[in-house]
Amino acid sequence: MIRVALDSNILIYAELEPETEKGQRAAEVILLAAQNGVIPVQVFGEFLRFVQRRAPAAFTSACAQVDVYSSLFVTPATSDEILSLAMEISKAHGLQMWDAVICAAAERAGARVLVTEDLQDGRELGGLRILNPFNPANDAVFAGLVLR
Repeated sequence: MIRVALDSNILIYAELEPETEKGQRAAEVILLAAQNGVIPVQVFGEFLRFVQRRAPAAFTSACAQVDVYSSLFVTPATSDEILSLAMEISKAHGLQMWDAVICAAAERAGARVLVTEDLQDGRELGGLRILNPFNPANDAVFAGLVLR
């Protein structure tokens, strides 16, 4: 099985829009990735900040959900080593710094795929491939990656 990392938008859809198609797809992706997945600490921070700002009534629930995710996923912290790698990724690929931190943490934790809708679908960043789970063209690719 290829290790898959999740970005904050996946958590946001699952938490705040569970009844929508994207929310349901995000929940499915989380369940599939939980077997061997990665959620960098930076992702948790972005997720909680988004919920705090956009849906303050859901903040306590979101904090509890982070505790659950932390017990199911590898959760690499943002260390000096991650920051250095993120700076290299940012310079080499023109990514915003916080996106580069997520990519660096995911890659260091052994992820080969970052599941997100926020970066260019299909792009390769060193050893990390970006995959948008909401693009129907990726359904077979995603299922193959997670089930290998």
